[in-house]
Amino acid sequence: MEESIQKAVEHNPVLAPELQRALSAAVQTAAGFCSAASHCVQRLGQIEQQIEEAFAIDGVRVLRFRLLESLQGLREETQHRHVQMSEMLVELREQLEIAQGVRSAASSVAPALDPLTSLETRERAEHAMAAAIERGVPAYAVLFVVDRLHLFNARYGYATGDQILRRVHRHLGSSLSQEDRLFRWTGPAFMAILEGIEGAEVKAEVSRITSVKLEAAVQIGNGSVMLPIACTSLLLPLAQTAGLAELTQRIDAFIGEQARH
Repeated sequence: MEESIQKAVEHNPVLAPELQRALSAAVQTAAGFCSAASHCVQRLGQIEQQIEEAFAIDGVRVLRFRLLESLQGLREETQHRHVQMSEMLVELREQLEIAQGVRSAASSVAPALDPLTSLETRERAEHAMAAAIERGVPAYAVLFVVDRLHLFNARYGYATGDQILRRVHRHLGSSLSQEDRLFRWTGPAFMAILEGIEGAEVKAEVSRITSVKLEAAVQIGNGSVMLPIACTSLLLPLAQTAGLAELTQRIDAFIGEQARH
């Protein structure tokens, strides 16, 4: 069992190398302690059996000497292993604290990703919009809202809604240029940020994207149906906004209005 634990620790890609070494050492120390304890128990059992078989005084004296020797060895081995285990536990605690600190630092720096699409989420979209507003360059935020998603969720289940969102994500990702940035805003909405493009060109681009007819296959009983998917868009020139707060209010109000249709 110790070997299987050792291999699991050494081949676990989630653990840091330092933590792997500390865990491996702890496993080896614990295995050594168990082995030494088993050996001492076996020796004591042999002595106990000899005591039951002994009748002569000299035999008892010899057994008494062996018993004291075994007890002394067990005491020393136990103390030695106790020190080793204590040191291993201290090192493990330190490595865990380091690992937790690194994970916390990474989570505070790395952008949160939407679990469904792996896109950056609303918070990062707001940062990108604020940066574009501050630069003052020609830039547009384009909101794409999946039509009737709440109705699809209610009738066919959230798994169907997730399938529709993934389908829209693939379409938007393949339709936008490499310079454009795409985010998962919230609920049925995606946000794209386009820079270095003029107003008429942006409108034509958005019209082209939303005019494509999309479908998603939904399993119903033994058959399936194709659900039509459509998106409603909202074009927001970032250079003409009073600030991020006003912008997000307009976006959320638009999403709320679409949800009532």
